[in-house]
Amino acid sequence: MIFYSNGYEHWIWDDAMYPPRAVQGFYKKAELALMIQRRTSRKPLATAAIDAGTDDSKGGQKRFGVGHFDLIVIDEAHRSVYQKYRAIFEYFDALLVGLTATPKDEIDHNTYRLFDLEDGLPTDAYPLDQAVADGHLVPPLAVSVPLKFQRDGIQYAQLSEDEKEQWDALEWSEDGTPPPDAVEAAALNKWLFNTDTVDKALAHLMTRGQKVAGGDLLGKTIVFAKNNDHAEFIAERFNINYPHHKGEFARVVTYKTVYAQSLIGAFSAKDKAPHIAISVDMLDTGIDVPEVLNLVFFKIVRSRTKFWQMVGRGTRLCPDLFGPSEHKKFFYLFDYCQNLEFFSQNPDTTDGHASESSGTRLFKARLSLIDALDREIIDGQHGNEPPAKYGPQPNHPQLRDSTAAHLHQVVAAMNVENFVVRPQRRIVEKFARPEAWKALTADDHTELASPIAS
Repeated sequence: MIFYSNGYEHWIWDDAMYPPRAVQGFYKKAELALMIQRRTSRKPLATAAIDAGTDDSKGGQKRFGVGHFDLIVIDEAHRSVYQKYRAIFEYFDALLVGLTATPKDEIDHNTYRLFDLEDGLPTDAYPLDQAVADGHLVPPLAVSVPLKFQRDGIQYAQLSEDEKEQWDALEWSEDGTPPPDAVEAAALNKWLFNTDTVDKALAHLMTRGQKVAGGDLLGKTIVFAKNNDHAEFIAERFNINYPHHKGEFARVVTYKTVYAQSLIGAFSAKDKAPHIAISVDMLDTGIDVPEVLNLVFFKIVRSRTKFWQMVGRGTRLCPDLFGPSEHKKFFYLFDYCQNLEFFSQNPDTTDGHASESSGTRLFKARLSLIDALDREIIDGQHGNEPPAKYGPQPNHPQLRDSTAAHLHQVVAAMNVENFVVRPQRRIVEKFARPEAWKALTADDHTELASPIAS
């Protein structure tokens, strides 16, 4: 077992099993002993026992060393996992197994890179159409909808590969709010919150949706709403139009809903109300209700991964749903916002920008300000500034120095022992020195903008 390092990056070479690979640190003594033992005690994963226990830190050491785990299994392995938890997976020197219901051609580049795979070539794949043919899932049937709204933009297929990657990397928040940089037409909001629009959509669903109980009762239905206000508006219009259901038939299930988990439990029960769950993100993934017969897309979805996860809510088998030996064979998909056309590369859409945290955006904005001030100072354009209306204001050199000092403090405060920061230790240590900020080159700006800003 060979470790080697240049002081910043570390590698390990288990010359009996694997080629050299990068690691985040050195193995503990017990982990090294276990690695040697693994050479003769390896077992097929199908027969190996899974150790779900954890140990406490001892003697001031970290609870988990880099060699603590043999195998890490990632459920819902897609872009958001890569963005949020990549540093954790890179910290542990373990084999990775990723599971996702997203079609292999819809998985983004970053996720394949996490597993050292070529785009579109997973280790193994079981596509939806094959699962349907084998009788394990049911397919969707798209229902023609009578409502249309105008939308301008370009088709997804017309984007460059870099633009596609930026678009796919939009971070959609868990509470249903759009990313800060997303811009939506006012006409869309007006259309989504229009009383006539919602009434017609609900009437269409209630008359054309799949039904149970001999056709008297709408089957379990998930309505994907734009945000919490939109969900509340849909529920309000439903109760006004269908008062005989006494407010129990359609319920809002969002992160703002009191006792949301109790409502989800009731929705999961075959014969209990609510029969329509109006959701914002909460039911997009991770819920398994085989009785779902109708999915209603009442919002624009532009994440490929998220779209297919949402579609997956209707694919579960449900024997005897309509009566003895009358099984669920398909589910209906009501798409009022033309998402199907978008992902089939037919209609176009509005543009988007890769979402970043506010801290990252502020860091980059201040970095751009330093660059602009440097250029003006060099060009001598700071000498004819108008008098300040509200007291003395810093001149350009002062503003430049104070901005650089602030960013220097941000970088200097980074803990190089943190496993998220450690891979960038060389750059962090460089810009933790005040003199590094006195004159920034183009290469310095590149290093600071990425990855230090993030």
